[in-house]
Amino acid sequence: MPTETNKTITRQVFAALNDRNLDGVVAHYAPGCRFDGWGPESTDTAGYVAAMSAILAAFPDSRFTIEDVVADGDRVAVRHSLHGTHRAEFQGVPATGKPVVVNAIVILRYANGKAAELWLNADFLGLMQQLGVIPQ
Repeated sequence: MPTETNKTITRQVFAALNDRNLDGVVAHYAPGCRFDGWGPESTDTAGYVAAMSAILAAFPDSRFTIEDVVADGDRVAVRHSLHGTHRAEFQGVPATGKPVVVNAIVILRYANGKAAELWLNADFLGLMQQLGVIPQ
């Protein structure tokens, strides 16, 4: 049942994100875990924590809603969305007070009960359009 276990761990990661518990999130990641999609280059756990801290600070009321969880072998794919209000600077954009919805898919690869690699595909262009930085 490792596939079901990996899905359960993934749900725990999202619950910890919604609790603003990044230490709880990172506890589910293997040493040397790699993250793609949180910046222009792959990053490590410290880079992931910095990126997520910036998101949580800029959208302090944000909630991550899981839409679908699909697993096959050592991979878990999650279609999810972030709902929040832009209350602080984010990527150089001053707070706008605008509500946003950011749709995303993340794929996690598990090894020995921990996420070893993550790939994020999030609609950051749509986010910038919602903030009024880029025309729609």
